[in-house]
Formats: sequence, C-alpha cells, structure tokens
Amino acid sequence: MSSRDYRLDRAKGILIFAVVLGHLLARTSPWESPVLGAPMYLIYSFHMPAFVFLAGITAKSNRLPERVLTFLVLLAAVLPLMWVWMWAFGLDPDYSLLTPFWYTWFLLSMAWWMITVPFIERFPRTMLVASLGMGIFGGILPILDTELSAARTMAFWPFFVIGKLYGKQIIDWAGNLAIWQKLGLSCAALATVGYFYVDQVDHHWLYGSLNFAHFAVSVPEGVGLRLIMDIAAVLMTLALLSWLSDRNDFIATIGKHSLAVYVLHGFVVRGLQPVLDGSRDVLPDAVVFIICLALALVWTGVLSWTPFERALRWYGSTASGLILKPFSMLRPKSRSAQPAAADDGSSLGPDVLGDRVEESEQLASEHPAPESLAHPAPFEHYPLPGSHQVPQNAAYGSTQEVPAGSAQPTAQGTPQPETRNVAENSATPHLGESAGRYRRLPVYLSTPSDDESR
Repeated sequence: MSSRDYRLDRAKGILIFAVVLGHLLARTSPWESPVLGAPMYLIYSFHMPAFVFLAGITAKSNRLPERVLTFLVLLAAVLPLMWVWMWAFGLDPDYSLLTPFWYTWFLLSMAWWMITVPFIERFPRTMLVASLGMGIFGGILPILDTELSAARTMAFWPFFVIGKLYGKQIIDWAGNLAIWQKLGLSCAALATVGYFYVDQVDHHWLYGSLNFAHFAVSVPEGVGLRLIMDIAAVLMTLALLSWLSDRNDFIATIGKHSLAVYVLHGFVVRGLQPVLDGSRDVLPDAVVFIICLALALVWTGVLSWTPFERALRWYGSTASGLILKPFSMLRPKSRSAQPAAADDGSSLGPDVLGDRVEESEQLASEHPAPESLAHPAPFEHYPLPGSHQVPQNAAYGSTQEVPAGSAQPTAQGTPQPETRNVAENSATPHLGESAGRYRRLPVYLSTPSDDESR
C-alpha cells in the first residue's frame, strides 16, 4: 500500500492548471477588463507562492549537484527552443542573456533555492528569519531585479523555507480544520484578493519581479504592499490546502506529471498568441474567458501524458549525469556493505512540479532510500549505562554468541545467575540442538555520547 500523500499531487494539479489558464489569459491583455481581471488577480495572488511552498516540502539536500543541474539543463534547453519557436510565429522573443525569458524564471529560481537547502537544514531558524527579511525588505535593494531572477528568488524564498521546515505540519493542520473554519479561511483569502481587484493594485506587484524603485513608492509603502501580497498568498494557499482530499484521481495524475505541463505549455501558449492577441476585439470578454478556460483544460490534460514526463526526466537526469561524470572521482565512495542511495522520486530535480512516474514511485516505496550520510537523522537519546533500559529504535549491527551457561557481568560488576535460554524449550525444529547452548546478545554500534545526542 502506497504511503504517498495525494494531497500534494492534487494541489500541484490544480496549480499547474492555474498556470496554464493564467498564461493564456495574459495573451488577451486582461488586466484592463473587469471580467478577465478578476480571475487574473485570483490566480496571480497565490499560484506561484503556493508552488514554491510545495517545492520546499519535497526539497532534499542529498545528491544536490544533480538536483541543481537538472533545473539548469532544462533552462538551457527551453530557452533556445522557445526563441526559435517564437521567431517561427513572428513574435519577438525579447532576448536577454541575464534575464530568464518569461516563465523560465522559475527553473533558475529553483536552482538558487535548492542551493540553500543544506543551510536550511543546518540553521533552520536563522534561514527562516533571513528569508522573511529578504522576502519583505529585499525590494529596497536596487540590485534585485529581473536579472538572474534575483527579485523573484528573494520575494518567494520565504515560502520555500517555510515549506521545507513546516510544510507537512501545515498541510495536516489545514486538512483537519472544521467546515466552518475552512469557509472562514476561504472568505478571508477571497476578501484580501478582492481588495487588490477593487483597488486596482498594480498587477506587477503580484509578479514579484521588480524592486520598489520601479513602482516609485517609499520604503514603508513598498514594504507594506509586499507584506499584504504575502498575507494574501498565505491565506489563498491555506484555503486551497484545506479543501484537498487524499484521493488518487485525474487531478493527482496531472500533478505527478506537472513538470511536462509546465515546461511544454509555454510553446502552446505562444503558438496561440497570434489568435488570442486580438480576441477581445471581436468577442465579448466572457466568451474569451470561456475559450481560454476550455483551452487550459484540454492542453493541461494533453501535456500531462506520461511519455512527455518520462522524456523530460530522462533528458534532465542524463544531461546532468554527463556534466557531473568527470567529477565523479571527487565524490566520497560509499561502503561496500551499504547499498547505493536510491532516490524516492520526491524531490529529484524539478519534482516540485511532478514526481516520477508510477513505476519508479512503486519501486522506490519498496526499496526506501537510506538517510544521507551528509545529513543523518538526529540521534536518539540513549539511556545511561546501568539503567537496564533497552534503547528505542536501536540499530543492531552485529551479535555475539555466548554460551548460555556462562555468567554475564552486570553494570555493578557482579555476575548474573545463569539465564536459561528460551530456545531450550522451543519446539522450533530448524534451530537445532545448539540453540539451547548459545544465546545472542545485541551489540549496539556507534552509540553517541551525551554531548553528541543533544
């Protein structure tokens, strides 16, 4: 039975559909329309912060070079293909060497965020405070802009750190809310987004890609608006998570394959751009919205086809493996007795958008990966010698055979009386006659000192 949390998959499925719909609507110049502006404010108020939050939940620090390189090789492949694709349709790709084009900013930002994962694991409180400070006050710095996706990386970084540290607890908390609490949370979230819509707040604030200087606002005003944006994103994300059920359905399948949807949908949207650009001149805004909604539903389903996902993951893992192959000699060699670290598919490369296909997922669940040697699990608190308590979850590395009749010293140094082996009276035939002569004593390996276990 799989222990997979399908709430994460269903959340990713809903969010990737919102990404496709938002990008289709964006081709119609929607922000000036009362009809199209409402769904745009709703989508852009939280869909990427929520994705970044989910990214933090599945982020891991083991095999970090492969994970970071997977995002970079996807970015390096998508950019030239997108430029050629747009030239073929007579569109201006707006080329810039340092600025990721359009939706590819997320791939570069994910590489930056993944680099911070070991520091988040080592210094959780410090990194949480640092991310909150950069997310809220980072717009003050003039160097944070669209170049290298710096502004967005800092603006959405708190969601990644919070997801990494508290994501699973937050999802459980939101899912256990009562119905009236979910309704109240949803109303509060919609009211916050409604403020943006009614007040016609500059929608560029929702992108998180520009510093305060671009909006010609004072520092207190910029910090206040950034804080309100973050609160709206938090409320909308919690409202979404609260209504999700742990069910493996078509939405969950889309979420598992959302990497392919994210990478490939840009080509579909740009291919439809010549048609969508002038749609509002000949059709009512409500009809344009219905058309975009239908296109988003169809293409989200088509692009979530399993072969697309497999092909992208094969390319990402193969390309990153070839790049790192010359440096394989620098990696520490694992002990021969220890099996090679298997990846469970929860955060390899861009698995924040979609996990491995079902076959890989089932294999990983049957053969779970050992803890990373670089980041082992915290030591359990072992009892003091002489307390006669058996350590909980102790690892038995070996056993020693001792004659059953021999006395064993106690913690006080006095010999124990002979302990009759249970195996002597056992009727189990395969133990043989020697079962009563020997009994196995566990030998605890690598028991930490008091200082190490703190």
